Amino acid sequence: MDVAKFSSFLVKVTSRCNLDCDYCYVYHHADQSWRSLPKLLSIKHLKFFAKRLEDYTKESNLKHCTVVFHGGEPLLAGAQKLADFSEILRSVCSIPVDISLQTNGLLLDEQALTILADADISISLSLDGPKTANDKHRLTRKGQSSFDKTEKALKLLQNHPEAFTGVIAVIDASTSPDELFEYFDRFQIPRLDFLLPDANWFRQPPGRNQDPGLYEQWLVKAFDVWLDRYAHIPLRTFEALLDVCAGLPSSTDAFGFGDVSLLSIETDGSYHDLDVLKITQEGATRLFGNVLDTPIADVACSAPIQKHREYLSKDGLSVTCQSCEIVEICGGGSLPHRFGENGFVNPTVYCNEMKRLIGHISDRLQEHLDDISDESDVEPLPEEFDLACYERAEMSAASMTWLANSAEIDAVTHLRSALSLLPGNEQALRLASLPEALFSWIALHPGTIAWSSALIAQQCGQTLSAVDGSAIDVSPAYLDLLVELADSFDDDQSFDVGRDDQWLRAPFGGAIFFEGAELTFEGRALVNSAMAIVRDWRPALAEEMMDVCRAVQFVRDPAADPSKIVSFSDNSVPGALYVSISQGDYLIDPYDLADSLIHEHRHQKLYLLERHAPTIERTAAQVVSPWREDLRPPSGLLHAVFVFVELRRFWMHVRDRGPANMKSRAVNQIADTDSNLKKAFATLRGCPLTDVGQTLVMLLRRAAVEGKKSDEHVTHFAPNLPVIY
Repeated sequence: MDVAKFSSFLVKVTSRCNLDCDYCYVYHHADQSWRSLPKLLSIKHLKFFAKRLEDYTKESNLKHCTVVFHGGEPLLAGAQKLADFSEILRSVCSIPVDISLQTNGLLLDEQALTILADADISISLSLDGPKTANDKHRLTRKGQSSFDKTEKALKLLQNHPEAFTGVIAVIDASTSPDELFEYFDRFQIPRLDFLLPDANWFRQPPGRNQDPGLYEQWLVKAFDVWLDRYAHIPLRTFEALLDVCAGLPSSTDAFGFGDVSLLSIETDGSYHDLDVLKITQEGATRLFGNVLDTPIADVACSAPIQKHREYLSKDGLSVTCQSCEIVEICGGGSLPHRFGENGFVNPTVYCNEMKRLIGHISDRLQEHLDDISDESDVEPLPEEFDLACYERAEMSAASMTWLANSAEIDAVTHLRSALSLLPGNEQALRLASLPEALFSWIALHPGTIAWSSALIAQQCGQTLSAVDGSAIDVSPAYLDLLVELADSFDDDQSFDVGRDDQWLRAPFGGAIFFEGAELTFEGRALVNSAMAIVRDWRPALAEEMMDVCRAVQFVRDPAADPSKIVSFSDNSVPGALYVSISQGDYLIDPYDLADSLIHEHRHQKLYLLERHAPTIERTAAQVVSPWREDLRPPSGLLHAVFVFVELRRFWMHVRDRGPANMKSRAVNQIADTDSNLKKAFATLRGCPLTDVGQTLVMLLRRAAVEGKKSDEHVTHFAPNLPVIY
């Protein structure tokens, strides 16, 4: 049975609070079980939880997890006790454990912050805005303001950016968005999150009965203020909606479909579901068992968790939601907000707000895309462009030359535009005076493309951040490396392997670990061996790879299984291939590296085509991919099919002509690929493909049956093209 996989654990270290916020879901909603809970989590329960967590990570093959200290107010337990708790958790657990806490800040002084920072506990602060906004709801039990102490905590956190994760603010529609953003903009907040007041169909959002459009108007106004004036403030709520409106995975469980990944533990050690479900009814979060007597794996497969998972799928939504045009974006809304007479099978109580906001964001996004389209003037594919020839390296010369020439023109234009933004810079002037052929070669370097695009975007006022959310510094100092590349120009066609190049790495921040220089020498030899395998098999493919791709970087995923070989590529750094070359203490086999290089080259090849001809109509839909655990946009699934059709050819060659020690591996690879391709093609039938996408899928479907025994199915799809092994 498919079961939930918990990766986050909300641990209630206290059940009491030193504030009396009138909207709090713990103390002022339906579930009042806090009254009978121990005030503090005992060391005994914490130690048992640590052991249960370690057992669960092994049973579920979890490689990384998050523990959030929560309450009540967790600092009522004392900063040192929380530091001791974190030491116990990390000493017992054999995997990395990220530990954080959510605090109102009243007890966060310099000493406490130092203790928490030294214990590697990150901190998120609850603060609703300036004093006039914060004191509407966040008062002490004696009715006094909490603002001064909380703002003092915010200022302290700015001095410890390594421990500061962000601010959570609950919306009060009587406070204008302009006032909120003006206040928060005074601080360096790594991430801001706006939350709607917790409500459901039995307890409506405050103030909406008197003004039905209250929250709709506020949200639309807030989005426009943020997008037009404060987009440099990372705001999770709006960024998540922009992502899902653009067809990307959501970064929050409030929008889009998902799965249950969080388990709560109360101060008595009992297991609970999503904490905010306390707004619905007494005992709504209670699961069976306690850390003293029940393994976490048993809770993961329990009936309440399975039911929760159903509610997060389309089949678990109300009929109204299932037929709604924004269901793929909204996902039915936050589960606690759906509660009513039909249990959770209702639209969110904020349904009208979601429709209005999502519609508005989609319109703004479309305006932006239209502006880009008008400005970029991307040339469409020529009429004679042959997709069948494009897909096959042996026949792709004409089509790939056209795509490469177009990419070169754009790269040269971007670099010259970027250099023009640095008048008087000696290195910029030197690069601008290079011979045209050498200038084009420099412009096509993947790091150059990433740097010049970032500099132009920054000049246009855009905020630049890496994949992990960290800020990116666009410095003219990068030109020193480009000049060095120009001075060392070698006409010999080969990959730029393992170079310590800032702009081959900057877009990923700390999300990717890059290998050190000690592996570069061995890595180059391994890349040469892998490319020799490709060249001996299909010289045309090797030549195409060298024409399309320019750089290879060595990466490692510390959180992944040591036996897993990871690789990726990204269109923000076109022509760069990111591959792992080690498994544990050993280098991988050249055949495995050949697989990775071919894999990422195919992504880059399809990116070139998609610059001129989209393969998927604009959609916010998410689909299942046989190769991934998370939902993917249809474009991601098509990319996977484009990649694995080529890898299938490679492993058929290895099976038939490769070394004996790889034959069994090849047979298994082919079997897995055939199975996954069959599922992927079935899913693509329901995706909104463009004409180019439909033709490409048809060609790939035919290629996916090459080499199989003749039967009716193969005869039907077999193309009049040479079979390549």
